[in-house]
Amino acid sequence: MRSAPALGKARAWTPAGEQDVWRILQVLIDTPFEAAPAAGANRVRYDLLDEGYRIARQLTLEVLNSHAIKTEEPTERLRLCRAAGSVPRTLADVRESSRPVFLEADTWRMVAVLRDEFLLAGGKNHLTAVSVAKNGKPGIPAGLQKVIDEALFETAPVAFSVSTTGYQSSRFVSVNQSYLDLTGRSWADLNGCEMLASGVAVDSPGRKRRLELLEQQGGYNSETAEIRGVDGRVLPVLISGKRLLVAGEAYDLEAICALHRNAPVPVSSGNVVRLLQPAG
Repeated sequence: MRSAPALGKARAWTPAGEQDVWRILQVLIDTPFEAAPAAGANRVRYDLLDEGYRIARQLTLEVLNSHAIKTEEPTERLRLCRAAGSVPRTLADVRESSRPVFLEADTWRMVAVLRDEFLLAGGKNHLTAVSVAKNGKPGIPAGLQKVIDEALFETAPVAFSVSTTGYQSSRFVSVNQSYLDLTGRSWADLNGCEMLASGVAVDSPGRKRRLELLEQQGGYNSETAEIRGVDGRVLPVLISGKRLLVAGEAYDLEAICALHRNAPVPVSSGNVVRLLQPAG
């Protein structure tokens, strides 16, 4: 369990992210664990495993999305996007069936050891990566708030999308029906796909600027932009965006309204993102 499997490509160098994972694993080896899962020492181990898998998972997604961008074959691009969408969200979700997707990204050597260390500590549901807020708004039970937020997301006439962050590596996490209707796509087309590779996002100076605003200011309001429909037509839209932090991971929420060309920009359109502020 304490040794990485001899699988993957031989390399004379180790990427910085992978070096971080191996450093975490070394700390884990030197950290004692207790038989009782609730013990304090185990809590430290779970936190380290959480961080190690977050890095390994991000490396996996970056490799798969990079390959999707570079390939000129639509079928292969779709396969890679779906592979990215299948990467387990937490270490507790990693199964033997997950091995092929990590092998393709050459990250199984790390994930296998992290998984074994997790099982060695008796872990089951202790990791917190990509978890949701437990507390609702004042006076609203957390469970009810979750239902309200999901209903707003799914039924809103405004198109919503949630994606991971990054210029080249951002990928779809979730969209609502209005987004699918606007772009003419199905969720099967977008699930886990890198946004530029999907063809929906239009590469432009405006997109770069909006991503910089998310990075530097945490959001933007009422920005005119363009997206591409399934038929290839470029659609003028109005976008408001907000960066969300959930369990230490960053996501970008976009609210999109279709615009007729030369139509005036609605003054209140920037408020639409406030519909889905995180609970609590």
